[in-house]
Amino acid sequence: MMLLRKWQRYLRWCIALAALFVLWQVIHHFSQINTLDLSLDRYGKKQPDHWGSTNEDIDWLPGLVKSRSQEIPIVVVEEHYEVLKYWFQAADLGLISKSRNVLIHVDGHVDGAVPYDTENIPWFHYPNSRQEIYNMMQRNDMFIVAAVLTGFVDHVIWVWPQWDRQNHDSDWSHVIIDVQMGYTKVKVDTEMTGYKNDLCSCWKIRELEESNREKTPQDSLWECHRRNFSEVEAEKGPQISKLDCMIHATAVLEVMSEAVATVELPKIYPASSSAGVILDIDEDFYGCWSDMIPLQKSGMAEKSVELLSDLIADVLCADTAREEVVADMFYTALVNMVINLKSESCEVIGQQLRDQNKHCKTSLEVSNYIIENIPTLLGYLKKEGHEILLCHEEEKLQGLYLQSMMQLLLNFSMKELRLLSDLGICFKVSPSSRYFAQGGLLHVCMGENTPARTKVSFHLPSEVEITTQTVSLRKIITAVFKKPDLVTICRSVRDGYTPKQFHQVIESNILTSISHIYRSAHVENAHYDTNLLGGRLGWAQRSRIWTEKLLKYVSLNRFNDLDE
Repeated sequence: MMLLRKWQRYLRWCIALAALFVLWQVIHHFSQINTLDLSLDRYGKKQPDHWGSTNEDIDWLPGLVKSRSQEIPIVVVEEHYEVLKYWFQAADLGLISKSRNVLIHVDGHVDGAVPYDTENIPWFHYPNSRQEIYNMMQRNDMFIVAAVLTGFVDHVIWVWPQWDRQNHDSDWSHVIIDVQMGYTKVKVDTEMTGYKNDLCSCWKIRELEESNREKTPQDSLWECHRRNFSEVEAEKGPQISKLDCMIHATAVLEVMSEAVATVELPKIYPASSSAGVILDIDEDFYGCWSDMIPLQKSGMAEKSVELLSDLIADVLCADTAREEVVADMFYTALVNMVINLKSESCEVIGQQLRDQNKHCKTSLEVSNYIIENIPTLLGYLKKEGHEILLCHEEEKLQGLYLQSMMQLLLNFSMKELRLLSDLGICFKVSPSSRYFAQGGLLHVCMGENTPARTKVSFHLPSEVEITTQTVSLRKIITAVFKKPDLVTICRSVRDGYTPKQFHQVIESNILTSISHIYRSAHVENAHYDTNLLGGRLGWAQRSRIWTEKLLKYVSLNRFNDLDE
């Protein structure tokens, strides 16, 4: 009997231990799933959030505060939503208020779109976590609404450029719009018994209100809409009654031309005495251009560029801005290799050589040479220590995709190839984007702002216009009613707005203007975000050192030996 009790006790212990083991396995399994989903990239490396894989960006502003410097913080970012991380960090550090700030937005575009995902961003409260700020970084024209929804900004002043005047009514060179935001209840299930909160907003134009004050009931002057979840790109959702929108926040939007700004900005009076001021300048204030325009003029169809981009995304994959630069160096070297090969082909110089009784390379010979050297081209990338940039681990797939891309490049003309070499390849969106995992593919670096995909106006400024616009910008900055607490500058080159060929002079003019107006603005200490396209110097100044190195590695003299 005693032996039986001992045996039963032993059995219970075994069962308990087994249960604990199973529980541990379940917990371990789900913790691995969470880790894989949230913190690891395709190679098992730690996945960075909007602050990047290093501490260079996140440490800059705290370092400035620690130095007890009285200078105005100035930061240059690539895509406009990237200013959010610096805005909220400045508030956390006490450099600016956490609510009711004034945003002076000097830009070629209003950037007033509602974020795609509103369920995972803060409504009517300051962000509670780093993740909430990351969730707000969705698209280059959605950052202002995201900031206003938190209450961080409640007065937005958009100063638009003279070159965009055809899109503005001459009578509306200065418009003040009152905005109210809240939520409304929307039925969500098929039986129409469940409800969810949906964002809604109401607005009215002050001039219209004053002219109709005696004729019209006040509520009828407001136009109210809720967000349209079925059409996320729509400017307006379904119209609703003002009574159905439960208001939780108010804001003011002022729209003014650059000429009006010099007169009206000194008159601005913030709603709160503690309100801070953010001066936010987009380089496309000087002009807006698409790289697809010169490609189309060369005879290249947008579908051909898209096909090339698809093949590029099958060959090369990257996770950081630094890897993006290396991938571009390899791709650009490949394009220049094709240019070198075609320059000796019958297609390009055939008649000239035939007149001299010399042999030229046929298209078949050029194609065969490339096919034979696919392993060598892949070997070069691996020799340089960047095999990780290849999308596929299997060598056969690496070769097949690279061969397909090279064969397509051979079909382009010399003029088209030179344009493609100049453009290079880059990410579609910044690595700090909320949607980088879905849309961060490498593609021909022409941005998403192409004539076929956008309604924005294009304007390529001349050098004289850039100088004139700089004079106008200085007048605008001088007219600002208060010294800004923070200055953010957006390049807008990656997404295809600011003309690449002029970005460097535009950026230099903006920084110089700020330093001339504010003594406490030390532009030599300006911070350049680590996700800038092409780094601090920009895309036009990016390195192309691999072109000669690759040609030497492949030894194109072997191609010349085909004649012998």
